[in-house]
Amino acid sequence: MIWLLAAVLIAADQLAKLWVATNIPLGGPGFILGLGFHLTHTQNTGAAFGILQSFALPLGIFSAVVAVAILVYLKRHASNLPVWQAGALVLIFSGAVGNMIDRLRLGYVVDLIHFSVPGFDFPVFNIADACVVIGAGLLILAGFRKTPQASRGQTELKGSSDS
Repeated sequence: MIWLLAAVLIAADQLAKLWVATNIPLGGPGFILGLGFHLTHTQNTGAAFGILQSFALPLGIFSAVVAVAILVYLKRHASNLPVWQAGALVLIFSGAVGNMIDRLRLGYVVDLIHFSVPGFDFPVFNIADACVVIGAGLLILAGFRKTPQASRGQTELKGSSDS
């Protein structure tokens, strides 16, 4: 089931990028979606928020390494993870793969979602970026959750018997 979610997210990201690149001129006026959201067409040769410009290939390779690491981790541990944690990792995996495809195929990432209201202008992003941010946010929030004492003890016992 988690791999179906990953496939759907990666496909949605790639299809949205293809549609925008085909229908909206680069840097041209896009479409107003409402509530401050617009569809636009930009190309990002760097990382989040345009940092590390002209590093598409190294960032593409880094995205591939992250995706493979998460893939291996999920293959080994998905059955032992809470659903929300596996879901968070799938979101990060999907985002890494979506942007990796762009960087390795095009040399840049297509960004298309722009949120702007008077007094606030958020950098343009894409579905893959949103997946990474939401997944990372879920993992950070999980770090603040208290683990029940009984399951913490079971985890410690499992860890010590594996050594």
